[in-house]
Amino acid sequence: MRAARVATGIYIHVPFCVSRCAYCDFFSTVPEDDSLKAAYGDRVVTHLSLELARMRAGDLVSLYLGGGSPSTMPPSFFTALGAALRNAGIEPAALEFTVEANPADLSARSLDLFAATGVNRLSLGVQAADDAVLAAMGRRATRATLKKILPPAREKFGDLSYDIIYGFGKRPRDLAAELAWLFDLAAPDHLSAYCYTRPHRRAAPPIAPEDTAIEEEEAIARFLTTRRFRRYEVSNWAQRGLESVHNRLYWSWDRYIGIGAGAHGFEPREGIRYRYPDSVAAFIRRPAPVVERLPRETLMREFTMLALRTAEGVPLAKFSRTFGISLPKLLSPVTRARFLDTGFARLSATRLRATNRGLSFLNTLTAAIFDDIERHERDHAG
Repeated sequence: MRAARVATGIYIHVPFCVSRCAYCDFFSTVPEDDSLKAAYGDRVVTHLSLELARMRAGDLVSLYLGGGSPSTMPPSFFTALGAALRNAGIEPAALEFTVEANPADLSARSLDLFAATGVNRLSLGVQAADDAVLAAMGRRATRATLKKILPPAREKFGDLSYDIIYGFGKRPRDLAAELAWLFDLAAPDHLSAYCYTRPHRRAAPPIAPEDTAIEEEEAIARFLTTRRFRRYEVSNWAQRGLESVHNRLYWSWDRYIGIGAGAHGFEPREGIRYRYPDSVAAFIRRPAPVVERLPRETLMREFTMLALRTAEGVPLAKFSRTFGISLPKLLSPVTRARFLDTGFARLSATRLRATNRGLSFLNTLTAAIFDDIERHERDHAG
């Protein structure tokens, strides 16, 4: 009997930037010369080839280059990536092949390079369409930069995504006006809207007051709804059919392989999570991830938390199949009264999901279910 397909994504972390943005809390570095990028790129491509050789044909559904700023890598890196895929018998067009890019790093030549490599989805870190906000964020792009690069990016790629940050700083913003300007310039197919979380650095910019952040989130939601975008995950909106395949792997608790310094991977069948240290030199020298086998309770929590972030919610059959217990049976009378009876969550024969009202209280709902899971595991220990 032929084994079922294991939908798998590969995430490659490129930690290089021209400069570090004020809001960033990801692992990134500003290299002194391009030789480090070249050595890192060679190691990444070698590692990718090894992973592809171990993988069954047809399992790979996405390849995602994030950072940092992958767009700062030399052209030879992208050419080698495309060659590694084709040498493994994988046509890039058969995947969702995403590259994150800083608009300030892009040119007509780089857009052509991405397309020639087989990239079919471009995710642009726009973050704002207000020059004062962009400057406060430490972004090198301006509205003039966006005006120059977004239209050709729109023309070149059939699947275009923008990142936007809200809840940033004390200065008032008109998010609806910013989005209207961006959409009139070059309307994307997908938009990720992230609430600013202040990084652990003394000089990091302040967060906006909570009520301001809520107003900005609501303004984004109203605008995107009028453009027929669907909120398919708490922070992600898309035209129907253009949801991110790669990101869905995370929320659906599927397999993803991490490659690169700071990259994470997850093997759901074994309950194993791994992470490469935040060291470019260590990855170049000898990639060696830190592996963690997660306790059953942690796996149940993560499964539930990630699925609740999506519009579809928790698939009850998959939860039961994975953990051997019915999720509805775990829910306490208190949780049912607080969230189901009041309309913050809905429970059907197939799914448990947060309603639109409930998304605003998702952390509270998740914490309550965590308590129910903990109680069940404690009562059935041994």
